[in-house]
Amino acid sequence: MGYTQVSFSRLLGLSRVGLRNIEAGSSEFKVNVLASAASAGVDVQYVLTGVRSQNVEAVANHVGFEKQAIHGPVSGIGFVGPGANVHLIQTTNHRTITKAETKPGVEHIDEAQKSALKALVDDVVDKERVLKKSPKTHAAVWAALNRHCGVTTYALIKKDDFEKARKYLHMWLGRLNSSPSASVKDGEAWRKSRYSFIKVNSKSEEDAAALKAYMARKYKAESLTELSNDELEEVYRYVAGRRNKKR
Repeated sequence: MGYTQVSFSRLLGLSRVGLRNIEAGSSEFKVNVLASAASAGVDVQYVLTGVRSQNVEAVANHVGFEKQAIHGPVSGIGFVGPGANVHLIQTTNHRTITKAETKPGVEHIDEAQKSALKALVDDVVDKERVLKKSPKTHAAVWAALNRHCGVTTYALIKKDDFEKARKYLHMWLGRLNSSPSASVKDGEAWRKSRYSFIKVNSKSEEDAAALKAYMARKYKAESLTELSNDELEEVYRYVAGRRNKKR
C-alpha cells in the first residue's frame, strides 16, 4: 500500500518490532490492530482467510483515516494522540482495486483441491498449537504456502502446482511429527502417524519380512504396539532408511 514499515507500524499503534513479528507470523493480530488496518484500507478478510473481500473500498471509505480532520496531539503521520478531538469530513476517495481472475479447474486449483489444502493447513495449525511454544497461525501457514507457490492467494495456485503445494504441507507435518516433543506432547496422534508410515512402507513381502526380522532381533517384539516411543521411533527411522535407499 506504499507505507514504510515504520510509518505503517505507527499507523497501527505498534512498534516496528511488533509489526515485524506479525508479518513473520510469530504474533497474532489483535482486534484493535485489525480495525486500524481496515481504516487504512487493508483487506482484513484477505489477511485472515486468503480470500479477497468485495467491499474493501466501502469499509475504508466508512472508517478510513483519510476522512478524519484531526485537532490536538497527533503523531508524525497524523495518528490521533491522547486528548485529540476528531471530526469527520466527507471526502471523495478514489481507490483502484485490481482483482486477479481465477479459473478453477482450468488454470488454477479446483474446489476439491482447495478443500484438500484447507484440511492440510488445519492439520498443520493444530500440530503447531500442540507442539510449539510460539505456534504458527492460519494466516502464517497460508502466507508461507502462497510464497512457496509464488502466488498472493491460494485460489491462484496453478493446477499443475497442486502436488507441489500438497507436498509442502505434508513435509511441514512431517517435520512437526519428527520434532523431539511430538512423542511427549501429542503421544497418541504421534504413535498413529508412525504406525501409518511404517505400514504403508512395509506392504511388500520383502519389506514386511525385513521389518519383522528387525523387530524380533532388536526388541523381541512381534507387534508395533509392543514398542515404547523410543523403540517405535527407531523402527520408523529403519523403515524410512530402507525406503530412501530404494529411491
